[in-house]
Amino acid sequence: MSVQLIVFPQYFNGSSPLLSPSTEFFVDGNYFIAVNTSSSTLSVTGSLPQAFIDTNTYFGYSLFTSNIWYRFSNDTYTVENDNGDLEFSAQEGIVQRLSSLTVGATYDITVNVTTLVLPNLKLYHYTGNVLNSTYTFTSTGIHTFSILANTDADVIVIFSENTTAKISNISCILSTSTPSGVFTDLSNGQVICDLYEDEDIPLSLSVDDFKNVAEKVQSYSKAFNLPATKRNNQIFDNIFEVTRTDTGLNFNPYKKTKAILKQDGLLLFEGYLRMIDISDKSGEISYNVNLYSEVVALADVLGDKTFSELDFTELEHEYNKTNIINSWNDTGSSITYSNPDTSGYRDDYTTLRYPFVDWTHQILIGGSTGTNATVGNPEYTALEQIFRPFINIKYLIDRIFQAVPFTYESAFFDTDDFKKLYMDFNWGEAGSGAVDGFIKATEADETVTYGSTQKTIECDATADGVNPNGSTIIASDYFDVTTNTFTSIADNTFVIVSAYISVLSMSTNCKSVMVSLHKNGSQNASTSQTWCIGNTINISLGWGINVNAGDTLEVKIKSSSSNVTISSDSFVKFTILSYNINVNSSLLALRGELGQWDFLKGLLTMFNLVTLPDENNPSNIIFEPYNDVFIPTATAGDSLADRGITHDWTEKIDVSEMKLMPLTDLNKKTIFKFVEDEDDFPFMNYKRQAGGHLYGSKKYNASEFTILAGEDEIIAEPFAATVVKPLETIYPDFITPSLYSYNSEDGTSEGFDNSPRIMYNNGIKSTGASYYIPAQNGGTSANETNFLQFSHLTNVPTITGTRDFHFGECQLLAAGAPSNNNLFNLYWLPYYSELYNPDTRIMTIKVNLSPSDISGFKFNDTVFIKNRTFRVNKIDYKPNDLATVEFILIP
Repeated sequence: MSVQLIVFPQYFNGSSPLLSPSTEFFVDGNYFIAVNTSSSTLSVTGSLPQAFIDTNTYFGYSLFTSNIWYRFSNDTYTVENDNGDLEFSAQEGIVQRLSSLTVGATYDITVNVTTLVLPNLKLYHYTGNVLNSTYTFTSTGIHTFSILANTDADVIVIFSENTTAKISNISCILSTSTPSGVFTDLSNGQVICDLYEDEDIPLSLSVDDFKNVAEKVQSYSKAFNLPATKRNNQIFDNIFEVTRTDTGLNFNPYKKTKAILKQDGLLLFEGYLRMIDISDKSGEISYNVNLYSEVVALADVLGDKTFSELDFTELEHEYNKTNIINSWNDTGSSITYSNPDTSGYRDDYTTLRYPFVDWTHQILIGGSTGTNATVGNPEYTALEQIFRPFINIKYLIDRIFQAVPFTYESAFFDTDDFKKLYMDFNWGEAGSGAVDGFIKATEADETVTYGSTQKTIECDATADGVNPNGSTIIASDYFDVTTNTFTSIADNTFVIVSAYISVLSMSTNCKSVMVSLHKNGSQNASTSQTWCIGNTINISLGWGINVNAGDTLEVKIKSSSSNVTISSDSFVKFTILSYNINVNSSLLALRGELGQWDFLKGLLTMFNLVTLPDENNPSNIIFEPYNDVFIPTATAGDSLADRGITHDWTEKIDVSEMKLMPLTDLNKKTIFKFVEDEDDFPFMNYKRQAGGHLYGSKKYNASEFTILAGEDEIIAEPFAATVVKPLETIYPDFITPSLYSYNSEDGTSEGFDNSPRIMYNNGIKSTGASYYIPAQNGGTSANETNFLQFSHLTNVPTITGTRDFHFGECQLLAAGAPSNNNLFNLYWLPYYSELYNPDTRIMTIKVNLSPSDISGFKFNDTVFIKNRTFRVNKIDYKPNDLATVEFILIP
C-alpha cells in the first residue's frame, strides 16, 4: 500500500512560498519591503484605477519602471506595509509592471488575502492602458487564477474600491500543463515528502475524549522521522545548516505548514505539519515532525491574542442619554456611531446595548439632591452608575474569526436565543470609562487691573487634574499660562467652564463688570454685574461648550468704562468631559486583557460544544453542542441505515484479543460553575445565605455508584455568574443584574473590576416606578419609566419553557420559579446520562480498518458490532497494520 505525506507551500498560510526565485515574476511580493518608500500619487482625477493607468502610459506602452511598486489613491493615504502585509483602505491601489514574460504564455497568479471586509478588492491585468481581465476577491484565503501575457511587460494592479483588506503575499509563476520538478509534484506547489521505507506514520484520531469531560482531544499524529534526502532538504531548505542565511524564501518552523496524509490515494488526515527538531546521528540527518488538526491550530493562533488586538473603532459613539435609550430598540432609532462599519458585522441595533445594571448600588431616594426626581423613587447622579456597554456575543465571535486564517459555521450560534447573548464591557472600579475627562483649575493673580477693553484673565498657576480612572492629567497639556488659553486635544469634548471672580475695586463708582467666554477668538457667552463703591462683587458663572481638537477657550473680563481689580481667591476652572465612547480606553479598559481563546473556550464549556473540521473545507471549523453531534435522534427500521447506524464492523474485528471495562475512573461528584468574583457583594451574600451554594452552579452527584470517589470541577472560565434581583424590595418589578462591591466598615458601595458576564437580552420592560437620570454629556435629565432588562434567563419572571444560561437550578430572588432548562440539563445531562450509565462500557479491540474506512469515517458516526451499537472514542491507526480502536458501548 502507498502512503503519501503531502506538504503545501507555506504561503498557503501567510508565509513564504516554496518557489525558486528564478520562477517568480513579482519582485517584493512577499514581505513588501519597498512599498512604504515607493512612489505614490494622491487625488487622481477620474475613475480609478483606469485614470491612474491612463496618465502613466502612451501609445499602449507603460511608463512604469519594471519590477518595482507604485501606489495611487483618491484619498490622503495610500497602500502601506503593515508588519509585512499590504494594507488597503477604500480607493487605494498598487501597481507593478512585470518583466521577462513570454508572449502568449499563461501565468498563474496566487494572492493570499488575510483580511477582507467587503468583496470590493480587485486585481486588474493591463497591457499598457488596455484592460485585459479583472479578478474580484470575494473572501479571504488563497486565490489562484491565470492570465495570458500579451507583452513581455504586462501590468498588474490591485485596487480597493470600498473596503479594508490585507494581502500577505502575491506570486506569479509560469503555468505548466504537466507537473514536473521538485516543487511541482502536484498543483499549487504541493510536494510529496520522501518517507523512510518502513515509516507508516501512526495517527491518533479523536474528536472527544469520552472519559475526560474537561478536555476535548483532537486528532494528531505521533512524532515520526523524515529522511534528509535531496528532495526533503529542498522542501525544508536545508534548515539543519546552521550557517544558512535568510533569503526570504526559507522554510520557517515557526509558521504553519499545511499537510495532508494519503494512503492508496484516499485522504486519511488533513491539518498541519509541525517540525519538532532535527537530529544528526553519526552523519545521518532526519527531520522529526508530527501532524496536528485544525482546531488545535485555532487554539495556537488565538493563544496569545487578547481583545485589545481587535479593532473596535467602528463602535465609537457619544455616551449620552439619547444613544443609551436608542440602544434598547430593535427598530426605529438606533445608536449613532461616529465611524462607518468597517468590519461588515456591525448591526446598529443589536451589536452594542446599554441595559440597566446596578453597577454601584449608589441609589438615592428621589428628590434628595434637590433635583426633579420623583420623591420615593430611585435617583442617580451619573449615567455610568447604571449604564455601561454590553457587546453581542455573535458579533465578538465574528470579529475574532475575521482576523485568523479560519472560518466557522454553527447552526447553534445562529439560533435566536444565542444571538441575544451579550458580554459586558464594564470599565471596572474607576466608575467611568465613558466620562473620560478631568478637572484642571487655574488661580488668578492677586491684584490684576483690567480696563474697559476685553482682556483675558491672567492665571499664574495651574492645578493638575485626576481622571476618573485615577491617573493624573497634566494641566499644561491643555492650558498655557503664557497666553492664558485652554486648547482641546481631542474631538467631541464637552467642557464646563466655570469661574469665580471677586471684584475688589473700580476706579469709577457703579459701573458694570462683564465676564465672557471666547471660543477660537470669538465671544460665545457672557454675564454682567454692576459694582458700586463699598460693595464686593462675587461673580460665579459657568458655561458648557462642545469643542474639537485644536479649539481654544479663553475667559475675558472688562468694565464698562473704568479699571477693575480682582482678588487672589478668584479662579477659572475647566471640567473636561469626553463623552465619546473611546474604544481603546473605555470599551477595552478592562476587557482588553481578556484572551480571545479564553473567551471561546468559556463558551465551549458553557454549552458543551464540540469543534469539528469541515470535511469539505478543513479551514472551516464547525461548532455544535455535544448532543447535536453525538446523540442521534431515535429512528425505527429494519436496516442499519434506517436506525441511523453508519458502519458495520462486525467482520473487521480481531476477536482473539478484546478488552472490556467499565468507566471506573469517573468522579463521584462533579460541580459545574463559573468563576467566583470575591468582590461581587450580591453573589457572595447569596453564597453566605445559601450555606455555601454558588449562584448559578450545579452539583452532579453519582453517589449510587459506590465504588466511585473524588470530585471534579467544570468551570466556565473566564465568565462569572450574575445575581438578578429587584433593585430594592419596594420595587418588585424592577428586576436587574446586581453587580457591585460593598465596604461593610463604612457602608459604601462601588463598581469593581469584575470577571466578564454573559447575559440575555430580555427586551424593554416597565419599572413599575420611574427612576431619575441626571443631565449629563449634553443630554437633559429625565424620569424614565422603562429600562432594557438583561439577565441569565430568557423570561423574567420565569414561565414554562424559560431557559437559564446558568448551570443549575437555584432559588431566584423574586424572578420566579427556578427553570429546569439550564445549561446542565440542556447540554451536559444527555452526555452524563451515557457516561454514568451502568451499562456503558469501554471496549478496546483490534480492527482491520482500510484507508477507505478511515477516509470515510466521522466521529459522530455509530458503529454496529455483533448486534450492539458503539460510538468510537479514539482510533490509533497505522497503515499496513491493525488499528487499535477504543469504543464506547452505547446503552
